[in-house]
Amino acid sequence: MLNQLWRARPANHFRYKTVAGFLACFFGVLGLQGWYLKRPIAPVITLFSLAMLAWSFTQPVWWDSMPFFFLFIPLWAGFIESAVYCLIADAKFDALYNVNQLRRKPSGVPPGLMALLNLLIAGMVCMFTLSMVVAHVTCLDMAC
Repeated sequence: MLNQLWRARPANHFRYKTVAGFLACFFGVLGLQGWYLKRPIAPVITLFSLAMLAWSFTQPVWWDSMPFFFLFIPLWAGFIESAVYCLIADAKFDALYNVNQLRRKPSGVPPGLMALLNLLIAGMVCMFTLSMVVAHVTCLDMAC
């Protein structure tokens, strides 16, 4: 049952690895790549993210609240999925997301460039999230 939630439904249009990687990298926190790939779990991820974002705006300092930290979960999932989509072989991607559709030409260089951009952005976000976690852990010990 759980495996079926992550499986994509057949689509009328051809799905591209680069588009899926782009959506996962930049909008993964909202789960937009799931909508593009027609995953049944996509609305749940989007609702979770929007609920956490709305809840964080009710806090006195929205960017320094627990709901904002919960947004790091789908954010990191998006970065990981972006790397997977961009680096997966064309045949395997097509078997998962482009069933009964023919690929006109190989993906080529754009997915690799998207994977590099994803790595750069994910590295910066990783440093930000680690610094926020360390700041909160040390602040708990010192009663800031």
